Amino acid sequence: MAEKILENCQENYQIRDGVLLRYTGRAEEIAPPAGIHTVGEGAFKGCVSLRNVVLPSGIVRIMGDAFKGCRRLEEIVIPDGVTYIGRYAFHRCHALRRVILPPSVEELGECAFLYCDSMREARLPGVRRMGMEALANGIALEKLAISRELDERCICDVFTGCGRVREISCVASDDAKQDSETFCIPNVVEVVAGSCKVPRLVELVVRDILERMMELEGRTLVRFRVNIKHIEVPEGIEVLARSSFYDMRGIVDIKLPRSLRRIESRAFRNCIGLEQVTFGAGSVQIDEDAFRNCTSLKLVRTCDGAQYTFHGLKDIYRADPDSTERREMVSAVPELVRVVHRQVLGNFRISGSILLRYLGAESRVVIPEGITRIAEEAFAGIETIDRVLLPESLQEIGAEAFRGCLLLQTVALPEGLREIGAGAFSDCVKLLRVEIPERIEVLSDRVFRNCRALQEVKLPARLCRIGERAFYGCTGLKKICLPDRLTHIAKMAFYRAGLRQVQLPACAEHVGSLAFAKSAVQSAQILGATGRHCGTDVFSGCEKLKTLVFEEGVRRIPDRFAYGCTALWRVKLPGSLESVGRHALEGTRFLAQWKQCVSDGDAWQDGVLWDGQHLAGEVRIPENIRIIAGGAFYGNADITAVYLPQVQSVGAAAFKGCTALRRVYLPAGIDRLEAEVFSGCAALEEVLTTDTAEEPAAKWRQIGERAFYRCGRLRGVCLEQAQEIGREALSGCTALSPCALSPALRAGERAFADTLLGVRLENGLHVVGSLVVSGTACAGEVILPEEVQGIAPYAFAGNRVIGRVVFHENIRWIGEGAFFGCSSLACAGQSAVSGQLRTGRELLRIDARAFEKCISLREVTCLAQQAGESAFAGCVSLVRADLSGVRILEKHLFAGCACLETCLCARAEVAEEFCFSGCRRLQNMDLASMDQIGVHAFEGCESLRYAEFQDDVRLMAHALEDCCGLETICLSGQRGVIRLDEYALSGCTALRRVALQGEEWAFECYADLFSQEIPETARLLFHSALSCFAVEQETDLVGYRGAAGAVRIPAGIRKIGAEVFRDAMMLVQVEIPESVTHIGARAFHGTPWLADMRRKSPLAVVRDMLLDGSACAGEVVIPPNIRLVCGWAFANGLDITEIRFPHMGAQGGRRQRVQVEEYAFRNCINLREMTLPDGVTVRFTGLADRERELPPLAMQAVTDSLNCFKTDEDGVLRECTGNISRLRLAHGITGIGEGTFQDGNLLTTITFSETVAEIGARAFAGCKWLREVRQADGVTAIGAHAFSGCGLLRCVAFSEKLRRIGEHAFENCTALEEIRIPEGVEEIPERAFYRCHSLSDIKLPSTLRSIGREAFAFCGCAARIQVPSGVQVGERAFYGS
Repeated sequence: MAEKILENCQENYQIRDGVLLRYTGRAEEIAPPAGIHTVGEGAFKGCVSLRNVVLPSGIVRIMGDAFKGCRRLEEIVIPDGVTYIGRYAFHRCHALRRVILPPSVEELGECAFLYCDSMREARLPGVRRMGMEALANGIALEKLAISRELDERCICDVFTGCGRVREISCVASDDAKQDSETFCIPNVVEVVAGSCKVPRLVELVVRDILERMMELEGRTLVRFRVNIKHIEVPEGIEVLARSSFYDMRGIVDIKLPRSLRRIESRAFRNCIGLEQVTFGAGSVQIDEDAFRNCTSLKLVRTCDGAQYTFHGLKDIYRADPDSTERREMVSAVPELVRVVHRQVLGNFRISGSILLRYLGAESRVVIPEGITRIAEEAFAGIETIDRVLLPESLQEIGAEAFRGCLLLQTVALPEGLREIGAGAFSDCVKLLRVEIPERIEVLSDRVFRNCRALQEVKLPARLCRIGERAFYGCTGLKKICLPDRLTHIAKMAFYRAGLRQVQLPACAEHVGSLAFAKSAVQSAQILGATGRHCGTDVFSGCEKLKTLVFEEGVRRIPDRFAYGCTALWRVKLPGSLESVGRHALEGTRFLAQWKQCVSDGDAWQDGVLWDGQHLAGEVRIPENIRIIAGGAFYGNADITAVYLPQVQSVGAAAFKGCTALRRVYLPAGIDRLEAEVFSGCAALEEVLTTDTAEEPAAKWRQIGERAFYRCGRLRGVCLEQAQEIGREALSGCTALSPCALSPALRAGERAFADTLLGVRLENGLHVVGSLVVSGTACAGEVILPEEVQGIAPYAFAGNRVIGRVVFHENIRWIGEGAFFGCSSLACAGQSAVSGQLRTGRELLRIDARAFEKCISLREVTCLAQQAGESAFAGCVSLVRADLSGVRILEKHLFAGCACLETCLCARAEVAEEFCFSGCRRLQNMDLASMDQIGVHAFEGCESLRYAEFQDDVRLMAHALEDCCGLETICLSGQRGVIRLDEYALSGCTALRRVALQGEEWAFECYADLFSQEIPETARLLFHSALSCFAVEQETDLVGYRGAAGAVRIPAGIRKIGAEVFRDAMMLVQVEIPESVTHIGARAFHGTPWLADMRRKSPLAVVRDMLLDGSACAGEVVIPPNIRLVCGWAFANGLDITEIRFPHMGAQGGRRQRVQVEEYAFRNCINLREMTLPDGVTVRFTGLADRERELPPLAMQAVTDSLNCFKTDEDGVLRECTGNISRLRLAHGITGIGEGTFQDGNLLTTITFSETVAEIGARAFAGCKWLREVRQADGVTAIGAHAFSGCGLLRCVAFSEKLRRIGEHAFENCTALEEIRIPEGVEEIPERAFYRCHSLSDIKLPSTLRSIGREAFAFCGCAARIQVPSGVQVGERAFYGS
């Protein structure tokens, strides 16, 4: 039948055979034409303009999806006669206010009215069957009318989420009001809890509303089951149980009821999508961690209607954030809101605006807005994170911040980011793509190292440097576009990367060694001046590299540039090329083809001689050759002379090892020799020029390191114009004639060793020209000649007998390590004053390590313009230093100068990393001129009291860490601006004052960190100073990181957690405020501070809290002022036998009861008696005390003291914990189990109780420090290998009850001297005393019947052993004795 469309004057309706197929109009109010009996599937689906629909009579069915997504539909009239409404028919009709169904409707399909969240009333008088979620998530539904004939079996997940229902009516199928029964429900929870009695059908509806959505226990919400955006917790709920909404990431806002009294721990933890919370009650107990990691939470509404917005990290606003009433409003924020705000940030340790550490383990992390820097290692090693959302406020990411986040796949870097630290994303093996923000100019070292899955990286146009190993091992990275401004590619930047093509930009002047080595590169293009300062092996090992193009402008090909690129066959060289490094193209197809062409007689092309291994005798290089490649003649033992008429450059090691080469003729224009050019040319006599008949020697301006190394026959070298001679350049040139030298000459270490150049003075100096090249033969006082202008590197290094060096004012250069390790050097310079270094030239340059470890040097006065790295490091006697001319204080400059008190450096602008690290006595140091203070620069300068900084100075990470004496900081700039990296002032716990813009701000207690009365800059400084502490709830000190010698705990801290300062080996001074009321177990264990307290008194007491009494012996009397005995206070008090608590009824009024914490008496194994505060004395007997009925304190003492003994039901000791060296076994222990003490490294003495009857196999085997076994009077049996390998055991007194000794029982007890085996023992088994070398006296019992194989072998005492008659002696029983 042909399709017929009935328009009925309304062309927007598509109707066929009485079925409305589709409405295509956009009207808001419609009345479909008559004659329709079915509204077809999806007929009005997505008609977002519809507001009002009147369906005509005659309709029987409304099919699935009919009005789905009509989100503005407010009202629909469904005529009588409709019997069926299909699945999803009105799904997401968000504006639908009510549904009145005629009694004819008998069935609702699945999800028919799902998410109709504005619907307040639903009347379903005739509905007998409902599909799942038919009215689910109707969060506004208040009135519900259902049919009495509704099938109970279908009430399953139908009304889930309709938590506001207050009225439920049960009506007859004809909807007659007189037959209806209405039930008013105060809240649905009351019905479930049984407080409101209703008919079964109503109860089933109510339970379906709640129980499909949540699990209840009475009025406690145990678990919410549906992860939806908007939640309203029903009235009647009083408690949200632990983890009830945990990890529900779909929740956006939640409204809590007026009945709510408590939110337990972790209730909303990790609800990272939660943005709003509305409290219905004014007083709600919020347990710790209830809102932890809800980092999207920004709005909290209280029961009075007030709204509080979390703005950034610190501020809470009640109104517009720009309001001038901000401070007053913040001070009036309810405690409820403050608690939520604090918990929202609970997973983050924050100092100021720096995120120090993430404490959670969630997979998705939202870092709160306001964070400007993520500190080093903040997320390092957290393997659960797969996604991190960074705030727009973020500016810097510290070193290794996300290192080892193995599941991290995506991270969107904000546009404002300007710095990414070294290794920030290294080893993120699943990271897929990264877009670097435009403000980034430097990619730090190792930033994406080993990100194997990284496929896409977009670099910013402003990027100028890619750091060392930045993309090392990024095998998935196939393509990258290097920006035109890129100037520096550090070594191994793309090592083993998956790149296919590389185009080095013309600006890339610095390309580090191995930058692209062993990568998947197939073609490379080198532009312009690329590689002007280039390392070695840039593309070496790229086995897939086929094409290498050097564009015009490239002047040099570095050493081993494409070494081992076996597939490389096409190389394009530019006319601008001037030099080629050693082995630049070694192992390539290109070089093999070149060699083949030469061997075939073809003319040499490209102007480069790549290889000369085939040449012999006197060689004349063709005039078209301009360049001798590095290593070209390496090891050629056949050439004797070489003529290079037109050559412009000779590469490094070009003639190295040419042992027969005697003469070389070079053009006059060559005045610079590369490294090792003629190294090892033992026959070389002359290097001449070819431009004159006289053939004079070449005149050099620069000679590279080892250029003429061990050229023993070289007669002459012209050095009149030489300015620089490298390390060992002329070393071993024994035939070299003396010659004139340039006064500006600088030479490297051992440059003239074993030559006749220069003069050797009577005082042991070797002087070449104006340079001292060696002073190792000098002793006592050394006076340098007036003409000396420099001291060569390591010239005096290791000379331990010189005490004074005097040089004149024209000294200009002191080379690297010149006086390294001169341990007796007390004075150097123009001064004759002992212990001083004085120089008078501002042009003086002191190179790295020049005076390192000159441990007798006490004062430095130096007007030099440069002092190199570690120049004075390790000068442990140095007290005063004046470097007034130096602008950059290099790395490690004074590191380890423990006695340095004063350093004058008025011009210094930068202090580099570790510059003054470990200068514990440094007091006088002017920092006012500094622009930047590097990492760890002043770490551990404990005597520094005052620091002044100018505007915009940057204190890098750990810059002044552990300067525990620093009390005052002055920001002298007009703006009072300072830039702090993480832990910049960490450990400066004495900081109490900050001077800022003419005012001084004091820090009095921990709460001042959050006070709006103190300027933010001052608070940031205090925050940084206390970043060594981990503080929870603003009162509990739970962690410490640092190595300071002194710690001042801020006032306001109430609790010091367990083991906070444990094993802080440098801590000698601790100041604990009066606010501290509790100190946790072993909080200061292993610190010098606690050890010093023990030396003064066996009871270490602080603020009426007993920290430690483990050093006590005998009777211990607890002082009457003690209110707390801390955990582990008497732990391992092996000499304590009795403890007495003061009587509660002591004179002076009522005394506070003493609190004794868990494990206070741990391992006090010799405790025999305790007097309790009520005067009762309890005596302890042993294991049986565990079963006695004792007062709580006495029972704790029993549990603690016997805690180390783990016995079975028979009293056999199976395990002993506590690492006790002098152990006494408790009464009641019946035996030692197998291997109980095996390989114990601390046990030295063990004392048995009389109840111990048996020692099991391997019980003490391998206890190499065990010396003595005491009181084994009850032992009847010793198991196999029981004491085997106890090499220090000297004596064992066996009980008269002993009857059995196991095999190998005392094997290898090499110190055992004497054995008395009692009567009753019948057998000494195999190897029982094998290799007991020291055993000198053995008495055997008359009851003995047999001696086993090798029982006393190698004991050395056979002559003194009297074996009773009739004893059967085994093989080799006394062998070697």
